[in-house]
Amino acid sequence: MADAPPTQSTVSYKISKYQEDDLSRSETPFGELERYDIDVHQFQLVSPIGRNMSLQVAANYESLSGASPWFTSTGLDGKPIVNLSGASGIRDRRSEITIGSRYYLENGSVGGNMGYSEEDDYRAVYFGLNGERHFNNDLTTLSAGFSYSSDDIFPTDAALFNRVTDEDKQSSSVYFSISQIINQVSSIQTALSVTDQTGFLSDPYKLRDIRPQDKTQIAWSNSYRRFFVSANAALHINYRYYHDDFGISSHTTDMSWHQNIGRSFQIVPILRYYSQSSADFFTNIDNFLTPITEYQSSDYRLSAFGAVSGGLNFIADMGSWKATLTTERYVANEKYSAYNVTQPSTALVKYFRVSLGFDFSF
Repeated sequence: MADAPPTQSTVSYKISKYQEDDLSRSETPFGELERYDIDVHQFQLVSPIGRNMSLQVAANYESLSGASPWFTSTGLDGKPIVNLSGASGIRDRRSEITIGSRYYLENGSVGGNMGYSEEDDYRAVYFGLNGERHFNNDLTTLSAGFSYSSDDIFPTDAALFNRVTDEDKQSSSVYFSISQIINQVSSIQTALSVTDQTGFLSDPYKLRDIRPQDKTQIAWSNSYRRFFVSANAALHINYRYYHDDFGISSHTTDMSWHQNIGRSFQIVPILRYYSQSSADFFTNIDNFLTPITEYQSSDYRLSAFGAVSGGLNFIADMGSWKATLTTERYVANEKYSAYNVTQPSTALVKYFRVSLGFDFSF
Protein backbone atom coordinates (compact mmCIF):
# COMPACT_ATOMS: atom_id res chain seq x y z
CA MET A 1 0.00 0.00 0.00
CA ALA A 2 1.26 3.49 -0.80
CA ASP A 3 2.22 5.91 1.94
CA ALA A 4 -0.59 8.27 2.90
CA PRO A 5 -0.77 11.41 5.05
CA PRO A 6 -2.70 11.24 8.31
CA THR A 7 -6.45 11.30 7.83
CA GLN A 8 -7.06 13.05 11.17
CA SER A 9 -5.41 15.79 13.16
CA THR A 10 -3.82 14.70 16.45
CA VAL A 11 -2.97 16.93 19.40
CA SER A 12 -0.55 15.49 21.98
CA TYR A 13 0.55 16.75 25.39
CA LYS A 14 2.97 15.10 27.82
CA ILE A 15 4.29 16.19 31.21
CA SER A 16 7.38 14.54 32.72
CA LYS A 17 9.13 14.67 36.08
CA TYR A 18 12.85 13.82 36.21
CA GLN A 19 14.57 13.57 39.61
CA GLU A 20 18.19 12.60 40.23
CA ASP A 21 19.13 10.92 43.51
CA ASP A 22 21.04 12.99 46.05
CA LEU A 23 24.75 12.32 46.36
CA SER A 24 26.04 10.51 49.42
CA ARG A 25 28.20 12.31 51.97
CA SER A 26 31.13 10.06 51.00
CA GLU A 27 30.99 11.43 47.44
CA THR A 28 30.91 15.11 48.46
CA PRO A 29 32.01 15.79 52.08
CA PHE A 30 30.94 19.44 52.05
CA GLY A 31 27.89 21.39 51.00
CA GLU A 32 24.49 20.28 49.81
CA LEU A 33 23.77 16.89 48.23
CA GLU A 34 20.85 17.67 45.91
CA ARG A 35 21.16 17.19 42.14
CA TYR A 36 18.97 17.98 39.15
CA ASP A 37 15.19 18.21 39.34
CA ILE A 38 13.60 18.78 35.90
CA ASP A 39 10.00 19.36 34.81
CA VAL A 40 9.21 18.92 31.11
CA HIS A 41 6.12 19.93 29.12
CA GLN A 42 5.77 18.70 25.52
CA PHE A 43 3.13 19.64 22.93
CA GLN A 44 2.65 18.36 19.39
CA LEU A 45 0.15 18.85 16.56
CA VAL A 46 0.10 16.61 13.47
CA SER A 47 -2.42 17.51 10.79
CA PRO A 48 -3.08 16.62 7.13
CA ILE A 49 -2.73 19.34 4.48
CA GLY A 50 -4.63 18.56 1.31
CA ARG A 51 -4.29 15.04 -0.08
CA ASN A 52 -0.53 14.49 -0.05
CA MET A 53 0.99 16.50 2.80
CA SER A 54 1.09 16.70 6.57
CA LEU A 55 2.15 19.40 9.01
CA GLN A 56 3.82 18.86 12.37
CA VAL A 57 4.32 21.51 15.05
CA ALA A 58 6.07 20.65 18.32
CA ALA A 59 6.88 22.78 21.36
CA ASN A 60 8.80 21.91 24.54
CA TYR A 61 9.31 23.75 27.79
CA GLU A 62 11.69 22.63 30.56
CA SER A 63 12.52 24.09 33.96
CA LEU A 64 15.37 22.72 36.05
CA SER A 65 17.05 23.38 39.35
CA GLY A 66 19.73 21.68 41.40
CA ALA A 67 23.47 21.21 41.37
CA SER A 68 26.05 19.98 38.89
CA PRO A 69 29.60 18.60 39.48
CA TRP A 70 32.04 21.51 39.39
CA PHE A 71 35.41 19.82 39.92
CA THR A 72 36.88 16.72 41.55
CA SER A 73 39.62 16.41 44.15
CA THR A 74 41.19 13.81 46.44
CA GLY A 75 39.49 12.78 49.67
CA LEU A 76 41.23 11.85 52.91
CA ASP A 77 41.17 8.20 51.87
CA GLY A 78 42.79 9.00 48.51
CA LYS A 79 39.61 8.39 46.54
CA PRO A 80 38.03 11.05 44.31
CA ILE A 81 35.36 13.33 45.73
CA VAL A 82 33.18 15.78 43.83
CA ASN A 83 32.52 19.43 44.54
CA LEU A 84 29.07 20.61 43.42
CA SER A 85 28.12 23.97 41.99
CA GLY A 86 25.60 24.50 44.81
CA ALA A 87 22.03 23.21 44.94
CA SER A 88 20.60 26.71 44.66
CA GLY A 89 23.13 27.83 42.06
CA ILE A 90 21.51 26.40 38.92
CA ARG A 91 18.07 27.45 37.76
CA ASP A 92 17.35 27.37 34.08
CA ARG A 93 14.52 27.20 31.56
CA ARG A 94 14.51 25.90 28.02
CA SER A 95 11.95 26.63 25.31
CA GLU A 96 11.88 24.93 21.92
CA ILE A 97 9.70 25.13 18.84
CA THR A 98 9.91 22.85 15.78
CA ILE A 99 7.92 22.99 12.52
CA GLY A 100 8.00 20.23 9.95
CA SER A 101 6.17 19.00 6.87
CA ARG A 102 6.01 15.77 4.89
CA TYR A 103 5.03 15.05 1.28
CA TYR A 104 3.75 11.57 0.46
CA LEU A 105 4.55 9.84 -2.83
CA GLU A 106 3.22 6.64 -4.33
CA ASN A 107 6.18 4.61 -3.06
CA GLY A 108 7.73 6.76 -0.35
CA SER A 109 7.82 10.18 1.24
CA VAL A 110 10.08 13.19 1.80
CA GLY A 111 10.07 15.58 4.71
CA GLY A 112 11.88 18.35 6.49
CA ASN A 113 11.83 20.34 9.69
CA MET A 114 13.39 23.41 11.30
CA GLY A 115 13.57 24.45 14.90
CA TYR A 116 14.81 26.90 17.51
CA SER A 117 15.79 26.22 21.13
CA GLU A 118 16.77 28.77 23.78
CA GLU A 119 18.00 28.61 27.38
CA ASP A 120 19.37 31.25 29.73
CA ASP A 121 22.88 30.44 28.46
CA TYR A 122 22.39 28.46 25.25
CA ARG A 123 20.78 28.96 21.85
CA ALA A 124 20.39 26.50 18.94
CA VAL A 125 19.02 26.78 15.42
CA TYR A 126 18.64 23.57 13.42
CA PHE A 127 17.05 21.95 10.39
CA GLY A 128 16.74 18.50 8.89
CA LEU A 129 15.79 16.73 5.66
CA ASN A 130 14.83 13.08 5.22
CA GLY A 131 13.14 10.68 2.87
CA GLU A 132 12.23 7.04 2.38
CA ARG A 133 11.55 4.74 -0.56
CA HIS A 134 9.75 1.37 -0.63
CA PHE A 135 10.83 -1.57 -2.78
CA ASN A 136 10.05 -5.25 -3.17
CA ASN A 137 6.26 -4.86 -2.94
CA ASP A 138 6.71 -2.52 0.04
CA LEU A 139 8.53 -5.23 2.05
CA THR A 140 11.81 -3.29 1.95
CA THR A 141 12.26 0.36 2.91
CA LEU A 142 15.37 2.50 2.44
CA SER A 143 15.63 5.74 4.45
CA ALA A 144 18.17 8.55 4.56
CA GLY A 145 18.44 11.91 6.24
CA PHE A 146 20.61 14.92 7.02
CA SER A 147 20.48 17.42 9.88
CA TYR A 148 22.46 20.50 10.90
CA SER A 149 22.58 22.58 14.08
CA SER A 150 24.32 25.84 14.93
CA ASP A 151 24.66 26.49 18.67
CA ASP A 152 25.77 29.48 20.75
CA ILE A 153 27.01 29.18 24.36
CA PHE A 154 27.11 32.21 26.66
CA PRO A 155 27.49 31.28 30.38
CA THR A 156 25.48 33.54 32.68
CA ASP A 157 28.19 33.81 35.36
CA ALA A 158 31.17 34.24 33.04
CA ALA A 159 32.50 37.35 34.76
CA LEU A 160 32.16 35.92 38.27
CA PHE A 161 34.07 32.70 37.58
CA ASN A 162 36.27 33.83 34.68
CA ARG A 163 34.47 31.52 32.22
CA VAL A 164 34.26 31.90 28.47
CA THR A 165 31.83 34.68 27.56
CA ASP A 166 30.63 33.54 24.13
CA GLU A 167 31.44 30.42 22.12
CA ASP A 168 29.79 28.43 19.37
CA LYS A 169 29.67 24.95 17.90
CA GLN A 170 28.22 23.28 14.82
CA SER A 171 26.87 19.78 14.34
CA SER A 172 25.98 17.95 11.14
CA SER A 173 24.65 14.41 10.87
CA VAL A 174 23.73 11.93 8.14
CA TYR A 175 22.02 8.57 8.48
CA PHE A 176 21.01 5.67 6.30
CA SER A 177 18.73 2.77 7.22
CA ILE A 178 17.13 -0.29 5.68
CA SER A 179 14.15 -2.15 7.08
CA GLN A 180 12.80 -5.51 5.96
CA ILE A 181 9.50 -7.22 6.65
CA ILE A 182 10.40 -10.88 7.15
CA ASN A 183 6.88 -12.28 7.30
CA GLN A 184 3.45 -11.38 8.66
CA VAL A 185 4.66 -11.21 12.27
CA SER A 186 8.31 -10.05 12.21
CA SER A 187 10.59 -7.37 10.82
CA ILE A 188 14.18 -6.13 11.19
CA GLN A 189 15.94 -2.82 10.69
CA THR A 190 19.56 -1.65 10.64
CA ALA A 191 20.82 1.94 10.48
CA LEU A 192 24.14 3.77 10.35
CA SER A 193 24.62 7.41 11.38
CA VAL A 194 27.67 9.68 11.31
CA THR A 195 27.79 12.98 13.21
CA ASP A 196 30.53 15.59 13.11
CA GLN A 197 30.79 18.31 15.77
CA THR A 198 33.17 21.27 15.60
CA GLY A 199 33.75 24.31 17.80
CA PHE A 200 33.55 24.66 21.57
CA LEU A 201 32.86 21.15 22.93
CA SER A 202 34.08 21.68 26.51
CA ASP A 203 31.84 22.23 29.54
CA PRO A 204 32.14 25.93 30.49
CA TYR A 205 30.69 25.30 33.97
CA LYS A 206 33.51 23.03 35.12
CA LEU A 207 36.60 24.46 36.78
CA ARG A 208 38.96 22.57 34.46
CA ASP A 209 37.48 21.02 31.31
CA ILE A 210 39.42 21.13 28.05
CA ARG A 211 38.30 18.97 25.14
CA PRO A 212 39.21 18.74 21.44
CA GLN A 213 37.32 21.09 19.13
CA ASP A 214 36.28 18.36 16.72
CA LYS A 215 34.47 15.10 17.33
CA THR A 216 33.19 12.47 14.91
CA GLN A 217 30.55 10.05 16.17
CA ILE A 218 29.50 6.79 14.51
CA ALA A 219 26.46 4.77 15.60
CA TRP A 220 25.15 1.45 14.26
CA SER A 221 21.61 0.64 15.38
CA ASN A 222 19.60 -2.55 14.92
CA SER A 223 16.06 -3.57 15.83
CA TYR A 224 13.92 -6.70 15.69
CA ARG A 225 10.14 -6.87 16.04
CA ARG A 226 8.09 -10.03 16.50
CA PHE A 227 4.37 -10.37 17.16
CA PHE A 228 3.10 -13.49 18.96
CA VAL A 229 -0.44 -14.19 17.86
CA SER A 230 -1.22 -16.65 20.67
CA ALA A 231 -0.12 -14.17 23.34
CA ASN A 232 -1.54 -11.09 21.56
CA ALA A 233 1.77 -9.36 22.32
CA ALA A 234 4.91 -8.11 20.57
CA LEU A 235 8.59 -8.40 21.46
CA HIS A 236 10.90 -5.46 20.64
CA ILE A 237 14.69 -5.94 20.79
CA ASN A 238 17.18 -3.13 20.02
CA TYR A 239 20.98 -2.98 19.95
CA ARG A 240 23.22 0.02 19.31
CA TYR A 241 27.01 0.30 18.98
CA TYR A 242 28.63 3.73 19.26
CA HIS A 243 32.18 5.06 18.85
CA ASP A 244 33.72 8.53 18.71
CA ASP A 245 37.22 9.91 18.34
CA PHE A 246 37.27 11.07 21.97
CA GLY A 247 37.95 7.36 22.52
CA ILE A 248 34.51 6.38 23.83
CA SER A 249 32.86 3.16 22.66
CA SER A 250 29.52 1.97 23.97
CA HIS A 251 26.97 -0.81 23.74
CA THR A 252 23.25 -0.34 24.35
CA THR A 253 20.67 -3.09 24.35
CA ASP A 254 17.04 -2.95 25.39
CA MET A 255 14.07 -5.26 25.31
CA SER A 256 10.38 -4.55 25.75
CA TRP A 257 7.24 -6.68 25.78
CA HIS A 258 4.07 -5.00 24.41
CA GLN A 259 1.18 -6.90 25.95
CA ASN A 260 -2.29 -6.11 24.64
CA ILE A 261 -5.14 -6.42 27.12
CA GLY A 262 -8.36 -6.49 25.17
CA ARG A 263 -8.70 -3.88 22.45
CA SER A 264 -8.13 -0.77 24.53
CA PHE A 265 -5.26 -1.38 26.93
CA GLN A 266 -1.59 -2.26 26.73
CA ILE A 267 1.15 -2.78 29.31
CA VAL A 268 4.82 -2.52 28.29
CA PRO A 269 7.67 -3.57 30.62
CA ILE A 270 11.11 -2.38 29.44
CA LEU A 271 14.64 -3.44 30.41
CA ARG A 272 17.78 -1.65 29.21
CA TYR A 273 21.55 -2.12 29.65
CA TYR A 274 24.26 0.38 28.71
CA SER A 275 28.06 0.30 28.99
CA GLN A 276 30.80 2.61 27.74
CA SER A 277 34.56 3.00 27.84
CA SER A 278 36.19 6.21 29.03
CA ALA A 279 37.41 9.11 26.91
CA ASP A 280 41.15 9.17 26.25
CA PHE A 281 41.56 12.34 28.32
CA PHE A 282 39.22 11.47 31.21
CA THR A 283 40.58 11.82 34.75
CA ASN A 284 38.65 11.13 37.93
CA ILE A 285 40.71 13.73 39.84
CA ASP A 286 41.29 17.15 38.30
CA ASN A 287 44.92 18.16 37.86
CA PHE A 288 45.22 21.94 37.96
CA LEU A 289 49.00 21.84 37.43
CA THR A 290 48.81 20.65 33.83
CA PRO A 291 48.99 23.26 31.05
CA ILE A 292 45.59 24.43 29.82
CA THR A 293 46.59 23.25 26.34
CA GLU A 294 46.38 19.61 27.47
CA TYR A 295 43.03 17.85 27.13
CA GLN A 296 41.45 16.95 30.46
CA SER A 297 37.96 16.37 31.85
CA SER A 298 36.56 14.86 35.04
CA ASP A 299 33.03 14.81 33.62
CA TYR A 300 31.46 11.55 34.82
CA ARG A 301 29.71 11.25 31.45
CA LEU A 302 33.15 10.64 29.87
CA SER A 303 34.15 7.90 32.34
CA ALA A 304 33.88 4.14 31.94
CA PHE A 305 30.70 2.84 33.55
CA GLY A 306 27.65 0.69 33.06
CA ALA A 307 23.99 1.39 33.68
CA VAL A 308 20.79 -0.60 33.99
CA SER A 309 17.29 0.78 33.78
CA GLY A 310 13.82 -0.61 33.90
CA GLY A 311 10.44 0.87 33.18
CA LEU A 312 6.76 0.17 32.84
CA ASN A 313 4.33 1.82 30.42
CA PHE A 314 0.56 1.76 30.70
CA ILE A 315 -1.41 2.69 27.56
CA ALA A 316 -5.16 3.22 27.29
CA ASP A 317 -6.58 3.71 23.79
CA MET A 318 -10.18 4.89 23.86
CA GLY A 319 -10.57 5.75 20.19
CA SER A 320 -10.27 9.51 19.88
CA TRP A 321 -8.43 9.66 23.21
CA LYS A 322 -5.20 7.91 24.16
CA ALA A 323 -3.38 8.12 27.51
CA THR A 324 0.14 6.87 28.31
CA LEU A 325 1.75 6.59 31.76
CA THR A 326 5.50 5.89 31.76
CA THR A 327 7.81 5.16 34.70
CA GLU A 328 11.57 4.55 34.62
CA ARG A 329 14.33 3.87 37.15
CA TYR A 330 17.98 4.30 36.05
CA VAL A 331 21.12 3.34 38.00
CA ALA A 332 24.71 3.87 36.80
CA ASN A 333 27.70 2.19 38.44
CA GLU A 334 31.25 1.39 37.34
CA LYS A 335 30.69 -2.21 38.55
CA TYR A 336 28.15 -2.68 35.75
CA SER A 337 30.67 -1.79 33.04
CA ALA A 338 31.60 -4.29 30.35
CA TYR A 339 34.84 -2.33 29.88
CA ASN A 340 37.90 -2.17 32.11
CA VAL A 341 37.54 0.68 34.64
CA THR A 342 40.94 2.09 35.62
CA GLN A 343 39.61 5.40 37.00
CA PRO A 344 36.23 5.00 38.70
CA SER A 345 34.20 8.19 38.53
CA THR A 346 32.35 9.69 41.42
CA ALA A 347 28.88 11.24 41.07
CA LEU A 348 27.47 8.73 38.59
CA VAL A 349 23.76 9.37 38.09
CA LYS A 350 20.75 7.56 39.48
CA TYR A 351 17.33 8.92 38.58
CA PHE A 352 13.61 8.31 38.54
CA ARG A 353 11.35 9.56 35.73
CA VAL A 354 7.58 9.54 35.38
CA SER A 355 5.57 10.85 32.41
CA LEU A 356 1.89 11.22 31.63
CA GLY A 357 0.75 11.91 28.08
CA PHE A 358 -2.53 12.39 26.23
CA ASP A 359 -3.36 12.21 22.50
CA PHE A 360 -6.61 13.47 20.99
CA SER A 361 -7.56 12.84 17.36
CA PHE A 362 -10.23 14.77 15.52
